[in-house]
Amino acid sequence: MPRHIKIGMIFLILLWIVGLSYYYNLQRRISEMIRPETEKPRPYLASQPSFSEKAPLKKVKLYFPSASEEDRMVTEQREIHISKFASAEAKQIIAELIAGPKAGASEALPKSAQLRQLFITGNGLAVVDFTRKVSEDHVGGLTQEAASISAVVNSLMANVKTIQKVQIIIEGTEAETLAGHIDLSQPFDLAVLSELFTMTK
Repeated sequence: MPRHIKIGMIFLILLWIVGLSYYYNLQRRISEMIRPETEKPRPYLASQPSFSEKAPLKKVKLYFPSASEEDRMVTEQREIHISKFASAEAKQIIAELIAGPKAGASEALPKSAQLRQLFITGNGLAVVDFTRKVSEDHVGGLTQEAASISAVVNSLMANVKTIQKVQIIIEGTEAETLAGHIDLSQPFDLAVLSELFTMTK
């Protein structure tokens, strides 16, 4: 067989191998786009946040009611996945609050609670929408109710720069109170929280 024919056949075989490799690589990429990696289930989130489990982590500071001193909040450090969406990071923070403290603190929210939705408006208002379990299974009491609200507001405002105020709603509508004492009709900021804790003393 002439030399130039052999070289041509080798070239065609190599070209076929490269083309086949490219085809299977393209199929794999398309498959990943159609079936994105599923996130770990979070039963305390009715609406899952938009982030990848492979996204880098960052530390956040969460607020919980003190287990030993009434009218006092303690902090715990956790890690959440970084997202380009502030609301996705905020959802993870609420999820960690519902999951509860690790040591030296009391629960901020009932473990049966779920976050239905959370969005942040252009003027920095975070609207946090819980299922009714957050109210039905709350331990009750003015101090405990104030601590729950403080935990949500402080944890969000301390870690998400775009959040200036927090509005808590239940089942998609404005609620009168969380556990029978504190008006939820207006958004909370740090000044309102300060007044709130003055009321409980």
